Amino acid sequence: MVKVLLVEEDEGTRTLAERALTTPDITATSARDYQSGLEMLHKQRPDALVIGISVPDLRGYDFCQEVRRDPELQDLPIIICSAQPYPADVRRAKELGADEYVVKPFGGQQLVDAVWNAVETHSTIFRVKFWGTRGSIATPGPETIRYGGNTACVEVRCGEDILIFDCGTGIRELGIALAREYAERNLEVHLFVSHTHWDHIQGFPFFQPAYRAGNRVNIYSLHSPDRSLERLFTGQMDGNYFPVTLDDLMARLHFEELAGDVQIGDVKISHMHLNHPGLALSFRVESKGHSLVYMTDHEPYHKLLGESPHTKRLDAEIDAFAKDTNLLIREAQYTDEEYLTKKGWGHSATSDAVLSAVNAEAQRLVLFHHDPMHDDEQIDSMVEFCRAKIKEQGKEVRVMGAADKLTLRI
Repeated sequence: MVKVLLVEEDEGTRTLAERALTTPDITATSARDYQSGLEMLHKQRPDALVIGISVPDLRGYDFCQEVRRDPELQDLPIIICSAQPYPADVRRAKELGADEYVVKPFGGQQLVDAVWNAVETHSTIFRVKFWGTRGSIATPGPETIRYGGNTACVEVRCGEDILIFDCGTGIRELGIALAREYAERNLEVHLFVSHTHWDHIQGFPFFQPAYRAGNRVNIYSLHSPDRSLERLFTGQMDGNYFPVTLDDLMARLHFEELAGDVQIGDVKISHMHLNHPGLALSFRVESKGHSLVYMTDHEPYHKLLGESPHTKRLDAEIDAFAKDTNLLIREAQYTDEEYLTKKGWGHSATSDAVLSAVNAEAQRLVLFHHDPMHDDEQIDSMVEFCRAKIKEQGKEVRVMGAADKLTLRI
């Protein structure tokens, strides 16, 4: 929950802003003038400050500067709202300490987005957005509206670095969004592929940034015993299956077969083998003391091979890989009852995800790789099952289901 202090002298604008800032993730209090705003600022210690600039006196800028001069408030996200739309005024606001600038009259979502952008600039290490959350095959339709029907694809932003985990059908929409965002500049992305089963790579031929010269797409995964990573991607775009070949893509493609950790700016990406037919990986992303773990397509060793010291050790190593993570994106494709008839298929049940999250002492668990036969109501029930199991154990792990377009911040 983000606490926002709104300082706005105009009553109409203040009412509009208060209404916009009433969301499930934001709580707002407001001040009618700058002096009371300064007093509330020191008492409440909000996560963000919204300052309304009145024309022509412009005293709000003095207030902004006073806040920035306070050593205890120098890192406070500040959003300026003003009726002056000129680029020179935007530059001036930024020079005086504002992080975001919103032009009055503003739309409610416009103000909310500005608050999140400012907060993210100051405090967010990772921004995680789900573009595909389904396993096996895409399942669009009215039964999957809330959780989505695209297959696996998760975008992670850390500053200017863009990481992508898997390229199922969800990467098509991600590519459209990136093409718009980078319409005037070149783009570099880092694509980590957990494994090359069809539902985890089938969207790559539709990834728009790969078709633009000047872009660079770095692709990371394991070396297969019988063919290179590049050959695997070349194969799915063979002329028998697709009208465009890998050689036709205009972006620069760089394939890297993983042998150890990958360092991208301030971010370290490590990997671990999972128990799934063929080769499959989990990825751990770390930066500035924060982490997230992407762990999909895994069947617990003890459930497949039976209880033994060996399987116990292997399962403990999997859990240790996610130790103390802020966010565990964990496959939970089956209910416990469904798993009984799907043993050996290389996937987990809901109770397996709970056990992993509890053993790893993860802060948040996001159920992922939803079965194509599960509609929204079924996934709701699986989320509630996991919450109840965790509560029974007296633990405090937040649980939710991954959904297409869901954005989380760490």
